[in-house]
Amino acid sequence: MAASDEERMGVSEARANLTEVIAKVRLLGQRVVLTRRDKPQAVLVSHEFYERAKSALGES
Repeated sequence: MAASDEERMGVSEARANLTEVIAKVRLLGQRVVLTRRDKPQAVLVSHEFYERAKSALGES
């Protein structure tokens, strides 16, 4: 996945546009880094990506 598949977005902006943000993540496979005061706080990823990451870490 290329760096262009990642977007940074403020928590407030994501909250205000949650339906669209979820669509980007789910349908386009884009990762969204949620920030507060320009500092990363969390990352939204698709469920598929999450499951692959858990498997790679040996978690069920």
